[in-house]
Amino acid sequence: MTKIGSILVCLSFFFAMTVQAATTVQSSVDRNEMAVGDSFTVTVSVNSTEDLDIQEPRVPNLGEFDLINNWSSTAVAQKLVQTSKGMQFETQRRKEFHFMLSPKQAGTLSVSSFEVVVDGKVYRTQPIIVKVGQVGSNKGSVKGRQQQPGGATPRMPHGFDDQMDDMDQAEEEIFNQLLQQRQRLLQQMQQQGAGGGGGGNYPPDNYGSAAASGMDHPAFRSLPTNPNEAFFISVEVDKTEAYEGEQVTVNWYIYTRGQMETLDRLKFPDLRGFWKEIIEEVPAIQFSEEIVNGVPWKKALLASHALFPIKAGTATIDEYKIKSRVRLPQQGWAYTGKPYEYTKSSARVPIKVKPLPLDGRPSDFSGAVGQFEIHASVENTTVPVNQPFSLKVRFEGAGNAKLIDLPPLNLPSGLEQYDSKSDAKFFKNGRSYKEFEVLVIPRQEGDVTLPALSVSMFDPATSKYYTRKTQPITLKVVNNPNAPVGSSQRLSDAGKPSAPTAAQSTNRLPDVIMAWQPSVQASVLYRPWLWAVIFLGVIAALLVKAQREFGWGRRQRTLKELVNKRYKIVDAAVSKGEVRKVGVEMTNIFYLVMGNVSGEGGASLKIEDLLEMIPPSLRREHGAEITKSFEVFQTMSFAPEEMLGSLKDPLTMKENVEKGKKVIAEMIGSVDKQA
Repeated sequence: MTKIGSILVCLSFFFAMTVQAATTVQSSVDRNEMAVGDSFTVTVSVNSTEDLDIQEPRVPNLGEFDLINNWSSTAVAQKLVQTSKGMQFETQRRKEFHFMLSPKQAGTLSVSSFEVVVDGKVYRTQPIIVKVGQVGSNKGSVKGRQQQPGGATPRMPHGFDDQMDDMDQAEEEIFNQLLQQRQRLLQQMQQQGAGGGGGGNYPPDNYGSAAASGMDHPAFRSLPTNPNEAFFISVEVDKTEAYEGEQVTVNWYIYTRGQMETLDRLKFPDLRGFWKEIIEEVPAIQFSEEIVNGVPWKKALLASHALFPIKAGTATIDEYKIKSRVRLPQQGWAYTGKPYEYTKSSARVPIKVKPLPLDGRPSDFSGAVGQFEIHASVENTTVPVNQPFSLKVRFEGAGNAKLIDLPPLNLPSGLEQYDSKSDAKFFKNGRSYKEFEVLVIPRQEGDVTLPALSVSMFDPATSKYYTRKTQPITLKVVNNPNAPVGSSQRLSDAGKPSAPTAAQSTNRLPDVIMAWQPSVQASVLYRPWLWAVIFLGVIAALLVKAQREFGWGRRQRTLKELVNKRYKIVDAAVSKGEVRKVGVEMTNIFYLVMGNVSGEGGASLKIEDLLEMIPPSLRREHGAEITKSFEVFQTMSFAPEEMLGSLKDPLTMKENVEKGKKVIAEMIGSVDKQA
């Protein structure tokens, strides 16, 4: 009996070892030496001969690394093996989980063990050691793929890996053959004088703008210093010290010596503390050649922005972050090496923002910073009484006219300001305009003069305030035959009783009729106080009905109720990790609130148009935050999957939602103040 028990124990152990050998879990990295800011990929592979329940790995604590992206892939292969029944096909399966990491610091760092549950059993990989050098050091040079087995389970036979490696080698050979053919063609074109000066791989830069060619004398410019770098993100700024509202121009470029096969913009600059105007954002980069410290680089413009500091202090132009898979040259300019992925960021540039001087600030200072001219005009100097006409006030010059508010008009008596709207545009050459169209209603006939407008502005070039004036405009207000009788008076006759006209005298009824007195029984109908009571009662009933129909007095409460109701949908989507739904719902909430703040509904307008319609104080204080938060949720809604990056992370998603709620609360608060 003891022998039988021992045999059963041995068989059970052998069966367990067989199952264990059929399933392996291991981890590997595509390289184990890099520089700070570069990226590398950790791959957790689960190999088996059966279709198993494989759960997502538990990611360990990544304190020394940033998790940039993650994805998974599945592969299936078959091979002939000898069995008791002869040669049969055996299916081998591989499930791979890829985690792209970026080291935060230099040194010898360890990627901790990943934990994977396969059919209810827990597997752990071994830690992986990587060496990280400083930016610009030789520690960032490319190394081959280093694999380290994970867990306590043995690796699978090499048959599966060999098949995958054979496919990779075949693909590499085909690529190299095509590349060699292309190089030969390019050399022939260069010999014939048709190769151009851009290195032969990219068309020349055809933007022709100042941003594409670079600034003549930038106050700050970062350039590549290590010729071994795969690529480099350069930033140049025309000034590092500016007044509030003064334009600061910034350009971002990418430099590379390799062949870029992919380019993902992981992080656009947040630009907190600035009002941003886009000069250029290229949809597809175009390379030209530039020599830096005797080394040839290929250079392309990424973006050019005009920035206007919002308040005094220090405002920082934050980093532009790019991820790219680059194939580096191996011999001369032959791109035959294996491509690797890198992540690079531009330098952060602090801008010292000086406050506008208080000494000598005129009382009519409108907030305009730059060199502007002001003009006022009307379409016709002869206008009918009680009919609106348009008064246009236009600011135009160098600077951001969008920040200018409408100055007080100081209209004379007899003219009534009815409504106003504005239109503004910023041009790539740094000039802009803002035009206000004011509807004015003349209430009395006669001659009237629109007084000259006097507006003071600040010139950052001279650090002084200056004043611009418009010309006064004389109007002739004439009788309007379509206006109600008695609705207007002549300006010269104001305050005098008007005599009856000839038509009125002709149409007068005989005095005997005018002296007719109602009977005693009907006299109650002609009592003024009775009609006043009836009239007030009708008005009160109409007001009650209007309040019920249009919700007067409930605008703020109704808006909060609608927003809070939608927040419940957003919070539920965040808890489920539904990034698209979160983006769409938050985008709709922004349109809803901004439509209410502007009074325009908002559904059919662009966010830039709605920003122009909200109160100027709200736009100045929170315009940049509104734009940034809205762009984040638009990206979550519609951007390609590969561009979402960390936006899909639950913690990042929750953080962005909380920031969005804070901005929305400020806008709702402005509705309350208006009420």
